[in-house]
Amino acid sequence: MYRSIVLPLDGSSFAEEAVPLAGHLARTFGSDLHLVHVIRPIPDMDFKTPEQDLELKARLREAASDALGEIASELRRDGVRARADVREGKVVDALLEALGEGDAELVVLTSHGAGGFRRWWLGSVADALIRRSHRPVLLVRPWDETEDRPTEDGPRFPTILVPLDGSEESESVLPHARALQESVGSRLILMRVVPSPLEVGSLYGVPSVRLEGESHREHKAAATAYLEEVAARDLFPAPGEPGAPERRVLEATGAAEGVLEGARVTGADLIALASSGRGGFGRTVIGSVADKVIRGAAPPVLVVPPPA
Repeated sequence: MYRSIVLPLDGSSFAEEAVPLAGHLARTFGSDLHLVHVIRPIPDMDFKTPEQDLELKARLREAASDALGEIASELRRDGVRARADVREGKVVDALLEALGEGDAELVVLTSHGAGGFRRWWLGSVADALIRRSHRPVLLVRPWDETEDRPTEDGPRFPTILVPLDGSEESESVLPHARALQESVGSRLILMRVVPSPLEVGSLYGVPSVRLEGESHREHKAAATAYLEEVAARDLFPAPGEPGAPERRVLEATGAAEGVLEGARVTGADLIALASSGRGGFGRTVIGSVADKVIRGAAPPVLVVPPPA
């Protein structure tokens, strides 16, 4: 499904956490892997002459080319068709240009890089690519401890969670989730979040009362029927067959909270969701629900833009 994958690297150890996963996906799908580093414009300084500017750029390009070339060589030894590319300019613009030139079908990067772990949870480059690119973006969480790193067998997605809100936009993620499921034999869970019923309690030890009315029961029934209809589509194996998706309706006070709780209780290794959906409780617009999920999720998150 992914003939070409772009892996942005900024020279930081954080950014390189995405290399094993990108290499694994490239081997799995037989993809070309394009490693890209962008040298940002150097600010003008009074003490810097044009000759010094050119010399500094040349040194940066040489260092970046050596570093990326080494990573690409190691990937090629592992059977990946990898190539390194060093560019100059504004980072996001240069990456978008690289995506267009190579007709890339997936971007893999960590949720932050040289900007620093404590500065942003979702790095500015990753955030801009999600908003501006028409390609799916797979965000990898940088590992905090050595023992958290993937094993030599490479990262896998034993359980993939796919939140849906009933809209065609949210369903744009389904072919990607199915392709990943087929590539590694994953357990695929389709989930829809419905509002929790009102609970009324007391400050004096009286047990809370769950006010589950007819409207709430109708919401749950409609969500269940919707997930069953999606699971029965030709995209997936028939219910009861190996690989048929599971369905889960989860109650939560908010959509993002429901997705994160769903990832926790199912032990999801990947959350795959669309960058936009419908309005209302099921809204998954980047900057809203999807943004909260990306920032709050421990496993990697695949963000798929809806069709143009």
